[in-house]
Amino acid sequence: MENWNFPTLLKNGDAELVYVEFTNSLFWFFISAHARVVYELAGTGGKSFQILAIGRPYLRYDIPNRLEAFYDNLEIHGQTKGMRSNLGWRHDRDTNFIIIGKNGKYTGTSLDGFNWMKNNIDVLGNRTLRQISIPGSHDAGMRTLNGNTVYGYSCNLLTQSYSFGQQLNLGIRYFDIRPVIGNGGEYLTGHYDYDSGSWQGGNGQSISSIITELNNFTEAYNELIIVKLSHSLNTEVGSNNYRKFKQEEWENLFQKLDSINFLYINGNSNVHLDQITLNDYTDHGSKASVIIIVDDADSKVELGSRLGKGYFMPNSLDIYDNYAGTNDWRTMINNQIRNMHEHSNNQYFLLSWILTQSEKQASLCTVHEKSVKELADEANNHLGKLLYDEVSSSSYPNIILVDNVKDTDVAAMALAISTKIM
Repeated sequence: MENWNFPTLLKNGDAELVYVEFTNSLFWFFISAHARVVYELAGTGGKSFQILAIGRPYLRYDIPNRLEAFYDNLEIHGQTKGMRSNLGWRHDRDTNFIIIGKNGKYTGTSLDGFNWMKNNIDVLGNRTLRQISIPGSHDAGMRTLNGNTVYGYSCNLLTQSYSFGQQLNLGIRYFDIRPVIGNGGEYLTGHYDYDSGSWQGGNGQSISSIITELNNFTEAYNELIIVKLSHSLNTEVGSNNYRKFKQEEWENLFQKLDSINFLYINGNSNVHLDQITLNDYTDHGSKASVIIIVDDADSKVELGSRLGKGYFMPNSLDIYDNYAGTNDWRTMINNQIRNMHEHSNNQYFLLSWILTQSEKQASLCTVHEKSVKELADEANNHLGKLLYDEVSSSSYPNIILVDNVKDTDVAAMALAISTKIM
């Protein structure tokens, strides 16, 4: 290895950034692991794991360099000792490795995204929603384009690489859904913006397919899921006349959403959803629970008899949600960390780990400028030590909102934060 300088000791709650560089050599063809570091967990009677660096053989460009975690003497994710996990390799980017231990159980990187709440119910169950961190998806329905305006392109509209259901499987538990009416009266997700006198944007995944994927998931897994509806838009009223939903259009959407299973019921008109425990939401991990927050004040939407029957207004979950509005990851991180320190102690805090295209990037991303998802990869690359080091029991994110969810890293980070603040 060119560089392999792991610390000798890591204290509980610490994060460390280690620079690793491969040097592929003719002679490495015969070697299975080019470097390894072994860590023993103090006070556990010898439980240990290893981090391995495995370089590609000489001239074998089909075999990439990779890092692996080898749990040689540690049961993790409920698996027996000896499990190996491919951590991958991101050239000139961070490769996160997280290990979380509580009550003699261990999880972390490559956790079970389907079941991470239930699997940790003994740790998280008695904590209120306000006392835990969960991963969230920004513009969660925008994986594919299903109709778009003249200046709406994949590179400036698509925020995600996976569908709603696939993101559930990767551990996402908060979904930013923006309903639109389009394609001949269909209810869809959308990503639109009003600029220079006209609406530009496009449609994504259909609401009906989201409902199907959500019900399929909750039939099998007992997790808490929050869906926030905002930015409603009827695109069937002329290109210059797009508008918010009218009440009857909301009603038609609600009738579709009524088919969602396991809607959370709470008849208290003054309920504070962040003060309810995960055990109460999921009956100690025995059932799923779905919350729909309707936050679209400009449309003057009313919930009527549905209030408290799975549907809630934003005053039931007082979310601080303020994005940085920049395409520079350093500026975004500084802004969001500052917001976290200033507001998370008083409100249910959403950390918007999001980069926003400049006008130039949005206009020219089909040619040479960065797409929304490429910017997201830059932001997500730094979702590790830079955030974790800033977290404390009095300053932490309740929701970590990201674009371009690709793996369970965000879920693992949320669980690590929930454990750290205990």
